[in-house]
Amino acid sequence: MTEELLRFAGAFWNGAVLLLMYDVFRILRRVLRHGKVLTALEDFAYWMICAFWLLVYFYRENSGILRGYLLAGILLGALACHFSVSRIFVRCGTAILRVCGKILAVPLKAIKKATKRLKFRMFRFRIYWYNRFHVDDGSGKRGRWIYNRDGKHEKRKKQKQPKNSRSPAQ
Repeated sequence: MTEELLRFAGAFWNGAVLLLMYDVFRILRRVLRHGKVLTALEDFAYWMICAFWLLVYFYRENSGILRGYLLAGILLGALACHFSVSRIFVRCGTAILRVCGKILAVPLKAIKKATKRLKFRMFRFRIYWYNRFHVDDGSGKRGRWIYNRDGKHEKRKKQKQPKNSRSPAQ
């Protein structure tokens, strides 16, 4: 009898832990809004984790045999957690994550600004590099780069077209 009561208490505890694990997903949904597809994927992942968790628990505790009192313990543990701790856990967890997000937003804003400036300078350098070493040969294709024997860039001069001695009116 005591062994069954200990197993029931363990099942009660596991039910509460599984509900708190779902509450973590609820907190993340409140802080990071996302669509139906991602929510469905999160729910699917949660239920797969629960199934594996319970499979291991039942196999370890009862050699894989399903007992009614274990299922009742898991259900009662989840219900007890839902009506006692869950609401407070979700509210506090959401508030903590939002405050952390606001605190982290300050250095992230500075990093974003620095990266934007760096990208701008890199783009300007790229334009400079293109204008300095680009050769337009009049073919309409993208620029060609000319290398001399030392491996350095060389600008190719446009070839002047020979002038006709005759005028087109003749």
